[in-house]
Amino acid sequence: MKGGPWFMVYIDAVHYEKNIYGFEVISHLKWTNTLSQPATNICTKSELIDFINKNPNSTKTKYYNSWKGWVVGEDVRVVDNSYLRTDSNNIKADNLGSLPRF
Repeated sequence: MKGGPWFMVYIDAVHYEKNIYGFEVISHLKWTNTLSQPATNICTKSELIDFINKNPNSTKTKYYNSWKGWVVGEDVRVVDNSYLRTDSNNIKADNLGSLPRF
């Protein structure tokens, strides 16, 4: 993943799997460095967590609006080195808004 002060990573889709307790958790994400096109790169959740820890403030969600095209969403942050969230609380669970599934 390219990141750092000159690159932004945009996530536009997530893949969930059930963990050993039967809860759905994010396993993979689709990402790109380009706001104007759909994401085609895929990484694991742990790869993205490592990336965000090394490149703070470099990852956002994005969504497609039929009138405006691709629109920047929220900042993605890591909680407890295990969860990805877009809101500001520290709940220990994934929350990337309502990104589509793949």
